[in-house]
Amino acid sequence: MILHQPCKPLMHLLFITIYFASAQSLTQILKDLNQRLLVTTNILFCNQSEKLLNFESKYLQQMHPISLLIYTSTESLNTTQLQYDLGADNKVFVLLGNDEPPYEFFRGMDLQFQSAEFVVVIDDPGDLEGEAKWLEFVEHLWVHGYVHLLFYSTHHKELYHKRLFPRILIERTSIGNYLTVRGSFADLYGFPVRVAAYNNAPRTLIYQNKWGRTVFAGFYMRFLRAFIHSRNGSFVPIRTPSDSPGNCTLALKDGRVDVCADALAANTTAFSLTHGFRIASANVLVTHAKPLHSYRYLTAPFQWSVWLCLASYVILVVSFLSIIHWLKSGRWDCSKHFLEVFSSLLFSSFELKEIRGKERYILFAVIFIAGFVYSTEYLGLLKSMLISEVFEKQIDSFESLAESNITLLVDPYDKILFAKYNMPEILFSLMETVPFETLLEHRNRFDQDYAYVLFSDRMALYDYAQQFLRHPKLLRIPIDFAFLYTGIPMRKQWFLKYHLSRAWYWAFESGLTRKLALDADFEAIRVGIVDFLITEHQEAQSLGLDYFVMPAIALALGYSLALLTFVIELTAWRMTGFPGCSHWIQRLQAQMKTTAGCLGDGDVDAEADVDAKVV
Repeated sequence: MILHQPCKPLMHLLFITIYFASAQSLTQILKDLNQRLLVTTNILFCNQSEKLLNFESKYLQQMHPISLLIYTSTESLNTTQLQYDLGADNKVFVLLGNDEPPYEFFRGMDLQFQSAEFVVVIDDPGDLEGEAKWLEFVEHLWVHGYVHLLFYSTHHKELYHKRLFPRILIERTSIGNYLTVRGSFADLYGFPVRVAAYNNAPRTLIYQNKWGRTVFAGFYMRFLRAFIHSRNGSFVPIRTPSDSPGNCTLALKDGRVDVCADALAANTTAFSLTHGFRIASANVLVTHAKPLHSYRYLTAPFQWSVWLCLASYVILVVSFLSIIHWLKSGRWDCSKHFLEVFSSLLFSSFELKEIRGKERYILFAVIFIAGFVYSTEYLGLLKSMLISEVFEKQIDSFESLAESNITLLVDPYDKILFAKYNMPEILFSLMETVPFETLLEHRNRFDQDYAYVLFSDRMALYDYAQQFLRHPKLLRIPIDFAFLYTGIPMRKQWFLKYHLSRAWYWAFESGLTRKLALDADFEAIRVGIVDFLITEHQEAQSLGLDYFVMPAIALALGYSLALLTFVIELTAWRMTGFPGCSHWIQRLQAQMKTTAGCLGDGDVDAEADVDAKVV
């Protein structure tokens, strides 16, 4: 295009218009930031009173009304209390009078307000884009997690922002352009992200595939790998000395890793967490009630209170029958009466031949009714137990766990965690601290000699592994405790922690976390970290020696009772040999004879005469 001479004044006018249009007012920049980011508070920092007065007369009077806080020294700015009072989001910090990078101000921030906007106002007329000191300052803030950074040059009336990838740059921008790229980090250009890696199924799995390659999998590990891949970063696994989550905390605190593939409770002094959107609770995993031993089937149908009542009934009836027979015949026969009562309890034939008279019919009715009720109930329950599985009482409370004397295994990290978050006191007396590897060894092979504490995600893995069992080996006590908001732990200075937190929330909202949890459970079973337990089938089995314990006990019990009655009869027979005892027996029999004669019962008199002769 050829410009004619008359057009030159118009070109000069156009250039002047473009220049003034490109010049941006700090007041307008702050106004646009406040409106587009929904800022609630502006915080102004200036340690030079002259520049502060100049800024007030030049900019503050023209600003849109908004909450404004002014600080003139780092000592007066308590960022921890300020963030607690106002919150960390929707804040803009304006730093005035900066001819040099304000390192001292950010050291006083103590890693607070990392999500806020920072506008550094520079009076230096130098070239901001090419000065190394400002590039180093940008890198320093990026390392400490401050990435929302703007520069405003009062000399050039220009707004600048930083770019971090593929290399650090400071370039001119406008509010519109800045907001389109603000905190996006869509492309990290292969920037390494260090992830702490250790075996903690189902959250993190590390194993060798069939080609000999190390695979890093698991619920949280696969999510982190997908997140890093979506940002075009490089996944760099850092193996920890052991598989305990405590090593994750140390690695984050020392800055050796950026994030851990795990879910931990809050620890503000050591790391940051993704936003919690669900509460994790813990349960105690205990052994399933074991099958009842065969020798206990004899006593299983009744409770001990019923057995005590039955024993009292037998002793009273046998004693009553023996005394009546002794008074009438002068002879003790406890064993025979004992067998009569037992025959009635087993609902077999009994006659009471040794008892004559009206009392025989009364005693027969009482013994028959009692024997019928007992034998029907006992034999019915015993038969049902013999043809079906009967188990001991299930542990369903912390008190029953304490009574069972089962040790509760925990690792050092969990012990500290439960001491902090109010574990029930009754469990502390059962607790035994062991290394994390020892805990995994017992828990992953479903060792029923111990109890374990598991949170909901790990509990789901063990339920998944036992899904084909009719009777799971380990069951949870249905009492929840240690309610925690958990999240993915991240280094406090990591520049991607807010992006990961947002991605984690979107994954939960979309249902992806549920899919990841199911895949992690299946993968843990597939690679053998936890095995499917052998399916139990209902089938006939050959008898073992334990099945003969019950009849052996019954036989021994019968012989013991026979021996007991024999000793009682022998003792009673020897007692009749003492003179005093013989005289007392003769007098008692004479009284019985007189009483029977008055009543006119001839049979009793005849028996008494015969018995008297025998004595």
